[in-house]
Amino acid sequence: MNTNMKKLALAVVGLVGFAAAGSALAQCPATLNPPWSAVQAAGGSVLSAAPGYGTTACKLNSSITGNLGSASAFVRDDTPAGETRYRAQFLINVDSLNGQTSSQGVRVFAALTDTAALGVTELVKLTVFGNVAGTSKTLGVLTASNTGIGGLAATGVPLTGGTAGVHRVEIEWTKGATGGVKVWLNNTVEATPTSTLTVNNTSWTGGVDSAALGLTQASPGYRTNHLNKVVYFDQFDSRRQTFIGAN
Repeated sequence: MNTNMKKLALAVVGLVGFAAAGSALAQCPATLNPPWSAVQAAGGSVLSAAPGYGTTACKLNSSITGNLGSASAFVRDDTPAGETRYRAQFLINVDSLNGQTSSQGVRVFAALTDTAALGVTELVKLTVFGNVAGTSKTLGVLTASNTGIGGLAATGVPLTGGTAGVHRVEIEWTKGATGGVKVWLNNTVEATPTSTLTVNNTSWTGGVDSAALGLTQASPGYRTNHLNKVVYFDQFDSRRQTFIGAN
């Protein structure tokens, strides 16, 4: 992982949003914290390893290694501060999860708030799970909703396309009576998101305060069948306003 993977929202550019910081490093950093705000690896492994995807020096390798309900392997960015509009993008490769079925889900990303409502802190939650036969995968999309079951509205996007198993995922979350989340999967055209969930999320009085990238909330089926399998992440970027696309 490097600064081209984690383009931190360090500065505001005019009135349009966050700046992407830095360019690719010549080598992987010695630690994940910094550049990330925190690392959570309990019953899991998360580390940087060469090579990365595209022009990056290295990527993030995440795996669940223990058959524990609390097992996790992710990094966290605490740069956001009550953001009422939040964009994030990353690359993901889940080809190692051979035969993943519908009962073998795992969370791969979350945009989180410090001000929970209805018992929910995940304003956006992305998961990966398979079909019954284990022959295809879906990106699960969930977002905080006043009227959703358990405080979450949900949909799914077939995890198809990409290049050599690598998928580009971008999300935009907005707060309001007609807020919610838009998702672009292997799609860099802002006007045509791949999926849109429009909800009333005004019960959440705050906004996005952090983002988590990596594996957690693995189902019992996932932990039984996919221990030690590595899921790869790269090129994380977050902003307030501007569409990220292929930048």
